[in-house]
Amino acid sequence: MNDHQGLEKDNKKSRRPSFTTQLMVQGTFPPSVNFQPQTINALISFEGSQENCPTEGDLVPVVEQLCRHHPRLSGIPTSGYSSRFSNFHFEPCDINSIDPKDMIRTVELDCDSLNDVIATVDEEVNVCLRHKERNLPWWEFVILSNKGEAESIVIFRTDHAIGDGFSLGKVCTSILTNSDGSPVKDFVPEGMKSNKDSVLRQSKLVLAWKLLCGIGKTIILPLLWRDHKTAYGKNTLGQLPDSGNRKAFIFDPIPLPFLKEIKNAAECSLNDVLVAALSQAMNDYCTRRDCPMLKKHGDKIRCKAMLLVGFPSGELHNGWCPVPLDLGVGMKGPRDRIAHTHRTTCDLKSGLYPYCTMALQNIIMPILPSFLTRLIIHECFGKFHISFSNVPGPAAEVKLAGKKVSCCRVYVRHITSNFLALSYNNKVNIVLTADDEAISHVHLMPTLYMKGLVKIASEFGVAVPEDVQAAADKEDNVTNADQN
Repeated sequence: MNDHQGLEKDNKKSRRPSFTTQLMVQGTFPPSVNFQPQTINALISFEGSQENCPTEGDLVPVVEQLCRHHPRLSGIPTSGYSSRFSNFHFEPCDINSIDPKDMIRTVELDCDSLNDVIATVDEEVNVCLRHKERNLPWWEFVILSNKGEAESIVIFRTDHAIGDGFSLGKVCTSILTNSDGSPVKDFVPEGMKSNKDSVLRQSKLVLAWKLLCGIGKTIILPLLWRDHKTAYGKNTLGQLPDSGNRKAFIFDPIPLPFLKEIKNAAECSLNDVLVAALSQAMNDYCTRRDCPMLKKHGDKIRCKAMLLVGFPSGELHNGWCPVPLDLGVGMKGPRDRIAHTHRTTCDLKSGLYPYCTMALQNIIMPILPSFLTRLIIHECFGKFHISFSNVPGPAAEVKLAGKKVSCCRVYVRHITSNFLALSYNNKVNIVLTADDEAISHVHLMPTLYMKGLVKIASEFGVAVPEDVQAAADKEDNVTNADQN
């Protein structure tokens, strides 16, 4: 099948995007929230001199390839206002009329620290991709070409309406190569793709019960109690309008073998370890901030993360749904914390709650008035402290446009704080985006997270790597910093 036939076939598939996609095009939240359209920003880093970073000329063939092979990347979504998603589609552009250089911007930097580079990233990710004057597909490359000692970064910016993290990861496999030049294989583990089959292997009686439970949980989601206003969330929960202020906080890379050792010792999943460390960090943050809610409610405190559950697919789409996950912030020790996290995530994996939520999004929500749909979604997200995602990435070192990639991270601006972990080349890279004006001393979270990992590892007898211990000890004056 030639490129033209493949594009024609993919165009037919892309004519009927999900209601989730339409909602993202038209606005996910009420206008009063004043929340800017979301973008998914892949931060692809290159160490060393500027020559190690791709130039605009290097990326022109990449842009041409993306436009040819991915209809959603060569089209502009229709902007008609309708609750009927059957009339919604991506309007194809004339590929020959798109100048690839218009899809690439370069920003020259002279930074010696990563924090200074990330400050520029904070500015660039807020640039809107939907301006009518731009009249281009809703994505771009931004090259932060740094002649200082810190790394250079290429930002692959994509409007969330085009696709979710999993499907955009699939797109990245087509523009990245292995170190030897061979194609990169799909990042998504087979076990993640086949989870639905394992769920459906349960007995019909059990499935019927779980279906009823899933439907019930989905229906009452907007009616759940709002999280307690802890020291972390007291200025952000349900706030209107959105402040628009977001900053990225970069965690030190975590060795993947270290996390797997904890996983094996604790007899849980790797995702459980990441969530439990976040829970421990939130607990330590609230303790240091002398949180009255934590003192009052203890292990009964309501502090949830909105877990963004993805449904991987071979094409660009928005196949995800939000599911609340109790973080167990008030648990007393690492073992109780891990046990609580493992129990709650196992219930999600073996149940039908995410599938019922996904069905509600794409079957029931479209028949509701648009204003009501937006109110419900904002009410759901506004109840909880933080959003959580864990996305698989390349297992080994890769290249972009022939240049070695030193690190991969993902930056997503969300209505809540957003915690996003991405694995790359045997390490896990985490970015927390948060409103640092509303959450006092949120910059301490990366250090507190590392301290939480060290506590969990020590509890289960796992040796802590020197770089992880160094990251945990980076700010031993954290208590003093809290009090300033």
